[in-house]
Amino acid sequence: MTTTAEAARHPAVAAASVPRWTSGLDLAVAVGLAVWGLVEVVLSPDLAPVPGTLFVLVATLPLALRRRFPGWVTAVVAAALVVHAATAEAAATFTPFPSLLLAAFTVAVHVRSLPAALGLGALPVAAMGVAGQLGYFGVEAARPRALVLLFFFVAGAWTGGRVVHHRALAALRAEEGSAAAADRAVAQERARIARELHDVVAHAVSVVVLQTGAAEQFVGRDPDRARGHIGMARRTATEAMAEMRHLLDVLREGEAVYLPQPGIERLPDLVDEARGAGLDVTLAVDVAESVPDGPSLAVYRIVQESLTNVLRHAPGARTTVAVGRAGGELTVEVRDHGRRTHPGGTHPAPSGLSSGGYGIPGMRERVRVYGGSLAVGPEPDGGWLVRAVLPVGSS
Repeated sequence: MTTTAEAARHPAVAAASVPRWTSGLDLAVAVGLAVWGLVEVVLSPDLAPVPGTLFVLVATLPLALRRRFPGWVTAVVAAALVVHAATAEAAATFTPFPSLLLAAFTVAVHVRSLPAALGLGALPVAAMGVAGQLGYFGVEAARPRALVLLFFFVAGAWTGGRVVHHRALAALRAEEGSAAAADRAVAQERARIARELHDVVAHAVSVVVLQTGAAEQFVGRDPDRARGHIGMARRTATEAMAEMRHLLDVLREGEAVYLPQPGIERLPDLVDEARGAGLDVTLAVDVAESVPDGPSLAVYRIVQESLTNVLRHAPGARTTVAVGRAGGELTVEVRDHGRRTHPGGTHPAPSGLSSGGYGIPGMRERVRVYGGSLAVGPEPDGGWLVRAVLPVGSS
């Protein structure tokens, strides 16, 4: 027999809260109906006190467990009515009627299987029909119209319970959907922060390694030039630490400070850093109209990652960065003209500079978010081209 305990184990079903054994409300209902029935026994001279009392207790007190064992409680109450009707004198009480209606409502709410809920819901009708045929409710109850009337009341209680069942399931699915959406949002935010951290750290570490390497070369011959390289490394590391603190603040609830993110306007600073690290970089920006913050940040990160890859795989190569807007499209191209140590630039990086898989995949993800396209590949002259197109809408 299907019970709520079984339904509760089903991942898609939790029609209503199920107490471990009973609840204050269920206990109060059961005791209230029992008191009502006992009063009927006392006030009805035709009822034998002992059988009447036993029947009232069996037909009402199990309702305290109705949500825990809906099927068994319904069967017990229905069986009690049939047994009492077959053994007691023809002196009916009103006691079993509300008990059976409540039992029909309960199985409709708490039994997952529709066939099982229908079958259990039919027990009260069958029990009252049998009791009527045994003369428990008098001569009128044995007639078909009386059975139809009983069916009407029980069907109404059962239907109301099934409505509650389906509404509870709908609320559960909505809650699960909200939780899943929240989990997806958290995962997306973590992926975004991972990409940001990769772009910041990879670029900064590449510049710092190259600057400190240059300083090491000049420390004996030209101390002033060595100090210049060390100063550039220190400034780059300081800026990277500030950006990382800003990103990590997002993870601290209530402490995040949403400072402006870098964008196209910061590209000259980025190019200056690359020049300081030894790249021959030319920058051309032809964007007369304003660009939304999201695509602007994406352009900055794509240029940052591309320059970092040039520093790692074609150090010293002549590089051009071009950003332009034509109509509703924003285009960014980073082209280097050097011979790379590996055609794809994917060989093991120098110590401490492993990309961790967020380089080109990270750029693709940034472009995909805005419905754009990314092309990355070698040039005929041995160089390398990164070209991204981002839709930004027309003015």
